[in-house]
Amino acid sequence: MAWLFAMTCCVMGVAIGAGAAGVALVAPTWLEVDDESLADRPIAEILLVGLSRIQQQEIRNNIRIAVGQPFEASSIKDDVATLYRLGHFDSVTADAELLADGTVRVRYVLVEQAIVRDIQVIGNKVVSDQELRALIGLYPGGPRDDFLLERAIQKVKNLYRSKGNYLVEVEVDETRLVETGILIFRIVEGPRVRIREIIFSGNNAFTTNELGAQIKTKPWVFIFSMGNLDEDMLIDDVASLDKFYKDRGFIDVRVDKRVEISPSGKEAKVVFVVSEGRQYRLRSISVESVEGGPRTKPRVLHAEQVLGLMVIRPGDAFTQNKVEASTKAVEEAYQTMGYIETRIDPTWVRIGEEPEVDMIVSVRESVPVIAGIVRIQGNAITKDNVIRRKLRIQPGRPLDGHEMEMAKMRLEATQLFSDVRVTPQAPDPANPGAPRDVLVEVKERNTGSLNFGVGIGSDSGFFGQISLNQNNFDITDTPQTFDEFISGRAFRGAGQNFSIAISPGIDVSTYSVSFAEPNILETDYGFGSNLMYRNRVYTAFTEERIAGTFGLSRAFGDMWSAAGRVTLQDVTLTNFASNTPIEVYADRGPSFINSVTLAFTRTNFDNPMRPTRGSRFEGEIAYFGGMGGPYQFPLATASYTTFFPLSEDFFGRKSVLRTNISTGYIFNDNAPVSEKFYLGGRSFRGFQFRAISPLSGMEIGADPPTPASLTPTVNSNGEPNGQPIGGNFRFYAGAQYEIPVFDKFISMVAFTDTGTVTQNFTMSPYRVSIGAGIRLYIPQLGPAPLAFDFAVPVVKYTTDQTEVFSFTAELPF
Repeated sequence: MAWLFAMTCCVMGVAIGAGAAGVALVAPTWLEVDDESLADRPIAEILLVGLSRIQQQEIRNNIRIAVGQPFEASSIKDDVATLYRLGHFDSVTADAELLADGTVRVRYVLVEQAIVRDIQVIGNKVVSDQELRALIGLYPGGPRDDFLLERAIQKVKNLYRSKGNYLVEVEVDETRLVETGILIFRIVEGPRVRIREIIFSGNNAFTTNELGAQIKTKPWVFIFSMGNLDEDMLIDDVASLDKFYKDRGFIDVRVDKRVEISPSGKEAKVVFVVSEGRQYRLRSISVESVEGGPRTKPRVLHAEQVLGLMVIRPGDAFTQNKVEASTKAVEEAYQTMGYIETRIDPTWVRIGEEPEVDMIVSVRESVPVIAGIVRIQGNAITKDNVIRRKLRIQPGRPLDGHEMEMAKMRLEATQLFSDVRVTPQAPDPANPGAPRDVLVEVKERNTGSLNFGVGIGSDSGFFGQISLNQNNFDITDTPQTFDEFISGRAFRGAGQNFSIAISPGIDVSTYSVSFAEPNILETDYGFGSNLMYRNRVYTAFTEERIAGTFGLSRAFGDMWSAAGRVTLQDVTLTNFASNTPIEVYADRGPSFINSVTLAFTRTNFDNPMRPTRGSRFEGEIAYFGGMGGPYQFPLATASYTTFFPLSEDFFGRKSVLRTNISTGYIFNDNAPVSEKFYLGGRSFRGFQFRAISPLSGMEIGADPPTPASLTPTVNSNGEPNGQPIGGNFRFYAGAQYEIPVFDKFISMVAFTDTGTVTQNFTMSPYRVSIGAGIRLYIPQLGPAPLAFDFAVPVVKYTTDQTEVFSFTAELPF
């Protein structure tokens, strides 16, 4: 029995062992993550399968699930999407196993992307390998990324098309990439395609020239236009034409484009197909209020008041730009009264078979908002009062939404900040009618600069320049340590202006120091001063001028300002040539010249640096010699400049007409030649610098002159033919039309200058010139453009000295 029992136990032990082994050999059952039996069970283990190059820790850092959390299929699916977006894997899948103890094992199966061992470009001749490699986001040793690969192909195509290779083909050798890991871009550049002709088909209401002015695509013209075929530009042109028609009431317009390539593949014809439809007119306007329920009449503004604010009127062509201007006008009216969240929504419906529409103006009125506390953030250096003086938001009064926009513009105009935001804070849910604070956020810019540069101009010759400028100066913020001074933490924050400029030149040398406080003791009064030394070499003599100017100014609102100035000068004329006019020699000095000036200015430019709309009036009345000196005379000047935007393209670039009229008069004949009026050069293109002026009839033959050395100079008609000596009366009238050519950096101008300078109040002899030029706006060089102009006098005096080309250019180092 004993041996039988032992044998039985042995057999049972074998059976048990075999059973255990059988359990171990059974493969786990992996279920889909959407299986309902897995929901909410605790996660016991997370497996990562297929990793060889990527570290497990990077994967675990990018997944949401964790051991001990309940199983959620949505979280695992999100993890799969996240891991796939890393760009390391060709595929990512997930499944799960239900364990015997009721927990879940989660498995992520990852197939790593192939490694790019090398990148090669084949077939490129127009573009270098280095230029193409810079466009490709992939790199040797990194994983394959299909997104970056597709983007690289598109970038290469765009580059070639920008160079005129419109038919370029780019493909990747997939076989070589899979087998060897070498990424090869095969490029078939194709011929360079130039646009020879642009045709508009179906246009009846507008001419080809009118439509051609709205598009950027241009045909090939030697030197002036490359004529490249750019698909993206064509799409923009279609949108521009569509907007052009809809802005003029053709609301059913349809615009498309077609490109026809010549058999040689080198030339193309672009056809813009237009189906104009009919021009619609506005039959009627109705105003309704929308307050989350049935439409009613507005409560704040009556319907008649809303209609009175609108730009578009019944009977007008239904133009989109007038609709937008009307919407803006009504919203601004509400914002001015404190209803800053009021929204205007214009809609329209066609009426019958006639080309007419009725417009419904839906007004969603908000509750009035009272201004609370104005809070300022971001000004680490600039003092609060410098910012607050530009804000006219009054706590406890209705919050003027239009004023918030104007405050933003005024702060930006100071050039102290690179970013300005003025936003009302959200209402208090517990007390919706409580005053709402206004948050002013500013980002300070570097307002100090040390500049080195050179310049050249047809009037001023060649000169160098070193300048130190601080537009956020604080004369009271003296440095506590030398390090504070060196690091620029001193003398900053009060919004004052300080400048030192050293500008030596061949013809003109200028050295100056200036200081200005725009708001004395937080008032509307400002103070300005300038000390200057200038040495100017003219054709027949040299002028040395030492001047000091001190003045007070006051602003009257946003447009008007007045200023009073006292100017003290010492003027000396030297280095006389044999042809120097005797009038110049007589005023050789040294002369103490002083003046008291009262000036008025009105400005409403939309942009002070590069205006496209608005006007500026300047008037001055001055009396010279009130504090003694050899010269006593009154002087008055006035000028009026206007800017009119005549057109605007799809990209917001405006073609602008500028007109200018200026005049000046000296009321007696006691002014020295250094203070009289001259025109010419950049002030009157087509004529030499200071050439438009009365001329001397007598010149000196030696220095000092004697009666026998005085030489009369006359032309064949017996008229004076000497050097300019300035006049007592000046008049100028001119116009300039500026058209953007390339982005906002290059534009062309056409202009006419007219005017005269005489001894008495007369317009004869009158001069007229016409011309054209180029403007280069380079932000790194400052707001003033590089200007190059060609002008031809069409009306001139017999003794006038002309000048075809004039220019100004300043370049920093």
